[in-house]
Amino acid sequence: MNNFKVIIFMMLALLSQNLLAQTEVKKPSEVFEMYFGTFVKNDDAVLSKLNDYLRPTVEGENAYQVDFKTVSRDMMKETTDNFLSAFSKTTADACRKEAEDYFTAMMENFKNGKLSVKDVKIVQNEYIEDQKIAEVNYSVSFKVPAKFSDIPTGDMKNVKPEDLKKYLVQSVQAFKNADKIVITEQKFSLYQLNEGGKTYYWNGSPDEIVAGLTDFYFDSFGSK
Repeated sequence: MNNFKVIIFMMLALLSQNLLAQTEVKKPSEVFEMYFGTFVKNDDAVLSKLNDYLRPTVEGENAYQVDFKTVSRDMMKETTDNFLSAFSKTTADACRKEAEDYFTAMMENFKNGKLSVKDVKIVQNEYIEDQKIAEVNYSVSFKVPAKFSDIPTGDMKNVKPEDLKKYLVQSVQAFKNADKIVITEQKFSLYQLNEGGKTYYWNGSPDEIVAGLTDFYFDSFGSK
């Protein structure tokens, strides 16, 4: 009789686990991977998958509308303009292409960071009684140059075009041949949404992923 009770208990436990699993459209780790692919790698195909996943929770609309080509172009122009503003107009005009190549190589290594989800913990949202939060602990590894060539020193307005160009060209190669691995561990929260008897996960501030990673990434290289 006792054995029979144990078997029944195990069957009920297994059934309840299966029912719980069925209510989750995707596991939190899978959802986070879509967020990472969208907002770190700027992958249009992953953005489409993320919007498809969240569409039932936003009345059939797209949860995130991002034109990565436009954003990337605008960011590249602003970043390049800010960098070149430290130099004379003659040097800036002569080195614009090299500066764009420099920032392109830098961001390419960032986008190619390798993601590893360590674990996911489901906790109670202390502010909303009926809501759970999936705390995703993850790590990302980046390839960065172990050492850069020395940037021209002295008054930036007096740097010659050929000197700045040489530095930028060498730095692009340093990124392309990056031989140092740096790893950071981060945490990101996904909030449960219940819709139509199913559980979804989302976060309204996905830029938090990028902010945390870029802070680490840009602190990981430089003139040594």
